[in-house]
Amino acid sequence: MKVFEFIVGNWELVGIIFGILVNAAALVYNIYKFCRIGRVRALENMQVMLEAAREYEVEAERFEEYSSAEKLNYVLSRLRTLAAELGCTFREEEMVARIEADIAYSKGVNARPTDKLE
Repeated sequence: MKVFEFIVGNWELVGIIFGILVNAAALVYNIYKFCRIGRVRALENMQVMLEAAREYEVEAERFEEYSSAEKLNYVLSRLRTLAAELGCTFREEEMVARIEADIAYSKGVNARPTDKLE
């Protein structure tokens, strides 16, 4: 009877504790689901792909006889191979956008003071 009297007397506190327990259980479930799906691994694979893209860009810059489109195709073909080895999906549009942003940034950094854009 004392437990029932405590619950009736402090129903707000009991409700808050119950809400906290439900939210904690939901948090644990979501963390488990997040890790199980493999999003952590997908993020790691994306990081590996971006680092490799920068290395492949440096390799492609050594090919002076290649045009910029051929260099981009070289980098993309190497990245497709790496994605297959990692077992992840290759999103070409996203990688092209990141590579082009990286190239634009390097051009801005390497430009002579008179060539810099304002």
